[in-house]
Amino acid sequence: MSQTTKPETNRRGAPHQKRSQKTVDLILATAAELLEENGFENLSTNAICRRAGLTPPALYRYFPNKYAILKELGERLMERQNRILISQDWSMKDLEALQDQMADMLAKTIAVTRQTPAGVWILRALHATPALSDVRLNSHRNVADFLTRQLIQQWPAVDPVHARQSLRLGVEIGYAVIEMVFDEPDLDEAQLIETSADLLTDNLRRLIKA
Repeated sequence: MSQTTKPETNRRGAPHQKRSQKTVDLILATAAELLEENGFENLSTNAICRRAGLTPPALYRYFPNKYAILKELGERLMERQNRILISQDWSMKDLEALQDQMADMLAKTIAVTRQTPAGVWILRALHATPALSDVRLNSHRNVADFLTRQLIQQWPAVDPVHARQSLRLGVEIGYAVIEMVFDEPDLDEAQLIETSADLLTDNLRRLIKA
């Protein structure tokens, strides 16, 4: 494969039977286990097959390569993270309460990443692997779109284009903080969350007053 060729990342067909779903779940769980142990660079479909007790054709029936497996793991992690955002009752009229909500969302997103098998490694793979960048970017765009809708509903006078751009930037900052928590474990996590929530809320405050 040349450096300019993007590897295939789409899964090959959906499992329609319980046995097939079990195989897919086993592949994903095993990949996460190996990621935790050895990191992304040492992950391979052969290693997954050996650990899971599968033949390569059994794995390739659903996934063409390790990138497709990582894509599915990434989409599942992003879905868990975004569920936290959507479940919040966003009160954008009360900026003090909003800052607390921002901090709570960041803390819960960090927690669910920790609780997800290989969650940190999945985050790193999504950020560092060009073939997987769409998983991360699409998720971040969806989060920005959701927050923009919430903001416009509560502050109709705000310019939606400006709001979308500011919130897209805020989402990127928020996820950078989440990654920093894992990459810099010696830093004060609670302080990082508090400072980030303050910055994100201040960004909204300026947007509303513009």
